[in-house]
Amino acid sequence: MRYSYAQGSVTGPVRSNNEDYLDVIKAGDQLIIGVADGLGGCPYGEIASRVAVDTALGFLKEELPCEDIEDKMDLAFNKANVAILKDCADEPEHIGMCSTLTVAVLSGLEIHIGHYGDCRAYLVSDNELIRLTSDHNLAETLLREGKITEEEAKVHAGRSNLIKCLGENMYIRPDLNTYNAKYGDCVILATDGMYSLFDEDTVRDILNGRDDLDALVDLLMVRGASDDSKDNSTVAVIRFDSGDEEDGV
Repeated sequence: MRYSYAQGSVTGPVRSNNEDYLDVIKAGDQLIIGVADGLGGCPYGEIASRVAVDTALGFLKEELPCEDIEDKMDLAFNKANVAILKDCADEPEHIGMCSTLTVAVLSGLEIHIGHYGDCRAYLVSDNELIRLTSDHNLAETLLREGKITEEEAKVHAGRSNLIKCLGENMYIRPDLNTYNAKYGDCVILATDGMYSLFDEDTVRDILNGRDDLDALVDLLMVRGASDDSKDNSTVAVIRFDSGDEEDGV
């Protein structure tokens, strides 16, 4: 199994620094992707997001390949959470820093997703952009309860009110799910600053752009740097290539 991928991150016109962090690493024949967004308004969000991704992916790289991927994913998230809490204990000025975290492990044509917070994972398959994660924020909660509509949720102030993030509690329970893909499908991991720009035109560009991932990410970075952007924008796009492909990883 081979994968091709491209990634990008831009601070955007509103923020003074980039609190997003993303990494992609190999573990045997498996690919691990992690994205995190340090909480705006809290101290040292850029440190929290890096600690979250580095800790989770570093642990998974040591443990994979294995059969119990979801169990390892749960451990990885809790180790990342503890690492943030420990950093706050060691560096008192860091107290209060928190982060979201979404991780994908690609194993053959299986997609294993761990998720905590409001970054998102999507599957691009045929002519659909399929969302694989649920946002852990107030707006999504109100939507699930039927108190607001999907259109209202897109602009609701509760989008920035997280109900789950790393660095608040000693033990966490991330969402863990497994999905199947096919050759030519893509997985997208994105922070909220990025996917909030996924209007109809951008979705069409994503569906049409899977053959040139670098060009697709460049296009998304232009959106992230535009005046429409209100946050940092970070994205990784990974394509499932057949084993006969000469490029990829």
